[in-house]
Amino acid sequence: MASPIRCLLWDFGDTLCDERFIWNSGPEWMAIYDTFDDGLGQAWCLGEVDTPAFAAELATRMTLSAEVIATHMRERCNHIVFHPFTYAFFRERHRPQAIVTVNPDLFSEVIVPRHRLDQAVDAIVTSWEETSDDKGRLCEVAIDRLGGGITPSEALLIDNRQDCLASWAARGGAGYLFTTDDAFRRDVADGIDALIAPGAPKPG
Repeated sequence: MASPIRCLLWDFGDTLCDERFIWNSGPEWMAIYDTFDDGLGQAWCLGEVDTPAFAAELATRMTLSAEVIATHMRERCNHIVFHPFTYAFFRERHRPQAIVTVNPDLFSEVIVPRHRLDQAVDAIVTSWEETSDDKGRLCEVAIDRLGGGITPSEALLIDNRQDCLASWAARGGAGYLFTTDDAFRRDVADGIDALIAPGAPKPG
């Protein structure tokens, strides 16, 4: 019997890796990270603020210059902590797949080439390029780029956030809630289709 899942849509931060990799170099950085709910982080991820402007704003909140901050962020991209099993599974390309992520220009300009992510996927859809942080909308863009007439119910979003899965489910998409590397290892042991077993979000 043919698999109901024809493609995989991967979230990046806290799914393929620990998204705190940029900031994990001291308490001052983490304290600054906690202030992003004032809209700065969202503006960065929507492409309303590019990385140099983002670093310049951070410089008003820290004791470091914008140049030092920008250099630090780019350097930290060398030290991404990927979830071992999940990332290896991702690199194996079990289905046509895309990265669908809420991320700023730094992701496309530094992280993607540095870790050769484009070699593991057929498409990369980012919020800063699409000027939208609606994960369901980004998933729609992804399956359109993948081609082949894939429908939302045949596209499995693997994401650590329930609200992102709900946005995709509202469009008829399939979803799997990522929690830990070990849980994903257990849940996928019986195949990709097992990820849409009871407990995973179903098309709405």
